[in-house]
Amino acid sequence: MSYNTVVTIDHVKNQATGLDLLDLERLLSDIDYQPSWRKEAQRAADYYDGKQMEALVLKTIEERGQAPLVFNLIAPAIDGVLGMEAKTRVDWIVRADNDDGLEVAEALNEKLNEAMRQVEANRACSDAYAAQVKTGLGWVELNRNSNPFEYQYRCNYVHRDEIHWDWHAKKPDLSDARWLVRSRWVDEDHALAVFPEHKNLIQNALNGWSEVFASYSEEPEPLYGPYQKEQSSERARSEYYDYGRKRVKVFEVWYRHWTKEPVITTSEGRSIRYDKNNVMHRAAVKSGAVKVSKAVFPSMRLSYFLGPHRIIDTKSSMPHNYFPYVPFWGFREDGTSIPYGLIRRMLSPQDEINARRSKMMWLLTARSIFVDEDATNMTMEEIAEESARPDGVFLMNSNRRNADGLKIEQQWQLASQQFQVMKDAEEMIQNTSGIYNSMLGRNDEAQSGVAISSLVEQASTTLAELNDNYRYARRLVGEMALAMIVQDMGDQEEDVVINANRPEKTKHIVLNARQRDGVGGESINNDVTRTKAKVILDDITATAGYRAQIANRMMDIISTLPDELKGPLMPIAIEATDIPQRDKMVKLLNRVLGTDVDPESMTDEERQQYEAEQQEKAKERELKMAEMEASLAEIKAKAAKLNAEAESEEYDNRKKEAETEKLLVEIEEIQQEMSQMRQQRVEEIDAESTAMEARNLLSAADIAQAAV
Repeated sequence: MSYNTVVTIDHVKNQATGLDLLDLERLLSDIDYQPSWRKEAQRAADYYDGKQMEALVLKTIEERGQAPLVFNLIAPAIDGVLGMEAKTRVDWIVRADNDDGLEVAEALNEKLNEAMRQVEANRACSDAYAAQVKTGLGWVELNRNSNPFEYQYRCNYVHRDEIHWDWHAKKPDLSDARWLVRSRWVDEDHALAVFPEHKNLIQNALNGWSEVFASYSEEPEPLYGPYQKEQSSERARSEYYDYGRKRVKVFEVWYRHWTKEPVITTSEGRSIRYDKNNVMHRAAVKSGAVKVSKAVFPSMRLSYFLGPHRIIDTKSSMPHNYFPYVPFWGFREDGTSIPYGLIRRMLSPQDEINARRSKMMWLLTARSIFVDEDATNMTMEEIAEESARPDGVFLMNSNRRNADGLKIEQQWQLASQQFQVMKDAEEMIQNTSGIYNSMLGRNDEAQSGVAISSLVEQASTTLAELNDNYRYARRLVGEMALAMIVQDMGDQEEDVVINANRPEKTKHIVLNARQRDGVGGESINNDVTRTKAKVILDDITATAGYRAQIANRMMDIISTLPDELKGPLMPIAIEATDIPQRDKMVKLLNRVLGTDVDPESMTDEERQQYEAEQQEKAKERELKMAEMEASLAEIKAKAAKLNAEAESEEYDNRKKEAETEKLLVEIEEIQQEMSQMRQQRVEEIDAESTAMEARNLLSAADIAQAAV
């Protein structure tokens, strides 16, 4: 059989740098010898879903005549933890390492959060957090999207069974792991659409190579090499193919390849791989601005296998040296590094609860029957059936030897003991996990708000390890997304709009802005690739419940302050609430109080109104100053008249001194008032000129947090 196209088995030009089938089988063998933890993780997930009895246990319970009852206390406890994540979720924030990159960081922050909204990163992280809490490990994939009809990036939750990694890695971000493998079963039509150039290989492999050697041909068979490679594999074919459904397993292998290459070190301490084909790199080396040295470092590579056949092996297109899969760790065993979640601690109490409840319900209906042989003419089956009825009828033998030959007893005392032990097991569910009633919204012995808050804080403390791991992984997701955004932007000029569709004034920041100097040279302002920025998580929780709590505490604090401080702090308290149009209320209060007013952040109409109000206030001040100056002139004239009269006529010296002293006091008071008005105007001018700087240094959210 001849083929129109020859299948390309390997896209790697340099065979020494790629993985082969032997390497893949070594990785799969390493996976086989890793500690067994996935079955236990699945059991924990099943307990959350209510599947808490195995087949053997169900069979034993049925043989005893007990009902297979499941009283699931794990699910509501875990739901309380997951709800806490949703209520305390924080945003990603891009921060610059120095003042020169403040504008770039602000623009990148806008682009990062827009990208995270588009790819629904919060949902992916929440799903990974759920897996982290339940089973001990969740994964989030962050990569470019090949679908042209969707957003350019994708962020998805990945099930733990699809991913295996180098078990010798110790760091939580797997930066010291040599490899990571994601395996998936792909249907034939899907594989043909993704890898059309390997159509013949896929079809023949799924057909068991039946057509490859069906007809004799003198020409070399193109697929003979892949066939031999598959025959030499030590793994079972069932690991690679599903002949019934026509599926092939695709292995996505990310691995670090150690290499020794020249590296550029800049004066700022940044290291960049030297590219001899880059004109800028050669110019920088020639000018002596940078140093070149040999360094040993790992580079990330990607290899694809269709079953045992490698079809792609290439350098990673990621701008970072991480795997594009972020692990969300729960807890890990000290000796084996096996991940596990909160449910592992709840399994034994949950089993005891189910067993005790089933036993208790059985004891409530079970009866012990004591009967003599001649007590009744009924069979034992009839006696047992009637004794189980609340209105059972027993036909007694009139010739029986013992009048009390039939006696029925119920084990009420044993049932009550089972109930008490079951209640103790219910408390163990919360005690072992550190999740208390107050955290789940239930009534507790603590009635005061402070006591309830203390219990909630205690529960949050017991979950600190889980939540700290979650924040670390969530921040790493943001760092990877920012790296891809910067790489895709490159040196292209882009106008980023800040505060779009918000009450604040819209702001434009141009990234990679080109500017020409007087001699014809070109410079770049807001250079994205040269700006040092990092991703952090916001310290202020932006949920409705948290904002309401902060607003109530702010109001309580303001009510205890003097009246002269209540007005300036009121805009801050309103900013912490969820009142509709609170931004407009804050602006109006600031304009009325004359505090924290920034004309640059106003719209044209607001600025015109603000300027008109300032002009009106200036006119009022000028009019008052004129009135005071007129009053002062009048008083001075009166004093001069008195002095003149004193020189021409005889006055009582005491009367003259008293009137003169009174006039001098009035003059001094007016002069002090005028001086205070001038000083107040100077302070207002200084406050207006420094309003913007004060706003940047101290935000409303910072004050709210400080008040807490």
